[in-house]
Amino acid sequence: MKKTLLTLSIVAVTFTCASAADKVLARVNRKSITESQLEEVLNRLPANYNSVKNNPQFRKQILNTLINQEILYQEAKKENIEKDKKVQEQIEEAKKQIVINALLEKHLKINDVKVSDEEAKAFYEKNKAQFTDANGKQVPFDTVKPFIVQTLEQQKKREAFMMAFNKYIDELKKKNKVEIVK
Repeated sequence: MKKTLLTLSIVAVTFTCASAADKVLARVNRKSITESQLEEVLNRLPANYNSVKNNPQFRKQILNTLINQEILYQEAKKENIEKDKKVQEQIEEAKKQIVINALLEKHLKINDVKVSDEEAKAFYEKNKAQFTDANGKQVPFDTVKPFIVQTLEQQKKREAFMMAFNKYIDELKKKNKVEIVK
């Protein structure tokens, strides 16, 4: 009994300390918006936002977006919007999609794909006409290489994902009874 109380006390203290360390940035009615919530949103942004994530004005914009979101959510709750049949269907569909995405993320591990210099150069040579400046002058390969590499990596990732996805679906179809009724 004493051991259980001690464990619960430690958990409560740890939770309290973690909560206390999480700075409240804003409140909408009684709902707090914290530093960790802001950081979570910032961390989910694509890599091209990395240079502005610590910019105070950008952070303020994101915080304002979180505030607006909370105000709208609270208003929707007051008006019982989520009880609407159409909204319930949309919630179920979104939930289904989130669960499917989590399943695919769990089972479809796509390793980092690499694009060789030779592949990038071959793409450049094949598509040279696309790599001209406003004056029609040829843009050097070294200038556009990062763009080409990124484009080819994305293409390879999509292809690898689709191959893994189709293989996974085929495996699941074999394990499950699928019946097309006309």
